[in-house]
Amino acid sequence: MSYTGAVRFSGHGGLLDVSLANPEFRFASPASAQLWVSSGGTRLHLGNVAVGTAARSVSGSAVTFTNAAVSLTSAGSALFRGEYTSLDPVTFTIGVEAAAPSGSTGTVATASAANASVARTIPATPPATTGIVLDADTLAALSSGASATIQADGFTPGETGIAVVVYSTPTVLATDLVADASGVATWTGSLPATLADGEHTLTFQGSVSRGVSFTLARAEALGACVVENASMRWGFKESFRTYIEGVAAGGWELDGVAYEYPDFVWTGGSGSLDTESGVTGVVDFGGTIRFTGHDGALDTSLTAARIEFAGDVGYVVFDITGTTQSGEPIAMTDVRFAEFALPENAVPTDAVGTDSIVLDRVPVTLTAAGATAFGSYPEGEQLDPLALEIPLAEDCGVAAAAAPIDEDEPLAAPETDASASTDPLPVWPWIAGGVGLALIVALVIRRRRAVDAASADALAPDQAGPSV
Repeated sequence: MSYTGAVRFSGHGGLLDVSLANPEFRFASPASAQLWVSSGGTRLHLGNVAVGTAARSVSGSAVTFTNAAVSLTSAGSALFRGEYTSLDPVTFTIGVEAAAPSGSTGTVATASAANASVARTIPATPPATTGIVLDADTLAALSSGASATIQADGFTPGETGIAVVVYSTPTVLATDLVADASGVATWTGSLPATLADGEHTLTFQGSVSRGVSFTLARAEALGACVVENASMRWGFKESFRTYIEGVAAGGWELDGVAYEYPDFVWTGGSGSLDTESGVTGVVDFGGTIRFTGHDGALDTSLTAARIEFAGDVGYVVFDITGTTQSGEPIAMTDVRFAEFALPENAVPTDAVGTDSIVLDRVPVTLTAAGATAFGSYPEGEQLDPLALEIPLAEDCGVAAAAAPIDEDEPLAAPETDASASTDPLPVWPWIAGGVGLALIVALVIRRRRAVDAASADALAPDQAGPSV
């Protein structure tokens, strides 16, 4: 008999951090059973249950066993560092779905089969391509990569754990939507900057699936800032590192990433950002962190690190492979794993020149997608602070200069028949055209550096062209 849900024990400044999830009773006889749980990325035979010692009651098709004695196995004892040989008696019901009994201490959580979204397997292809209706403005916002609010109906009133996933390659955007009293789920957000232009399908997945197909065509950012040699320092989560090296008897393997206590360090980041109104874009760092423990049962890799900026919020994005901490296999790309607020003073007021975007130990929290992919911690869990330094190129936000025209050298007229007029072409129309072109460029691409009086004089009639 299998059950869903999890309990996490933590303490001693992170030295104790043990999760037990998805318990299962495997009956060897009417009087005995094995108790299995997911912990540390594997299924573990935690204890042996003396079913014959339990009080037994029957109600319809349901059978309840109360206060069955439980003894720890060697594997279960090792999980708790040999501190215990037995557990408290267990009470369980078979035959019908049942809520968890209340306890005198601690926190009891229930999870029904319909709403166990974290354990849901995300399909490789869209489960639906219809069912979501978008008005013209919402479709335009979604197709341009801007923030949009989207609704889908047909869910159970009050249904929780509804996921939002975008395809072609499935990318989880949310796993925690809740349907209202009419069965309508609402999501507000923007598509990841890592999502390539082209045909995609946005889906809502729960007790039913809804979808809509669209074409992503982000407008090319004007005045985009080229980024090179960016650096990032992030410790992931200190208590998790302590757990890996302690209870899990494991560690981490690095490829393209350094470790300088207490941070993992990435260098050489590159990409492009638009800093005109907020910051949007992606900076790629690459590299892999592979966490292992419990004799190989725990094996999770965070690959291809990048920072995605989406206005006033930023995301730490990974591709994640291996197993979740509850033992479920995982293979997800473009996971917005963690998020942080972008401080107002992070972006220079004048982005032209040698300025940098600097984040100094900003708070970071786990996203719903990160919680689903990693499995150890809930959405909103505080992670280690993040430090970023992103140099901006000297020509950041500056339009390309127009080709200069030397007024002192008259423009050569094309050769004509001898009978045609040989008067030279007037120069002033060309100068006026050059100035007009500069004005048009100024309207399309706003320069971040204010043009001073000297620059204004450069557009006087005695100049051959615009000066940058």
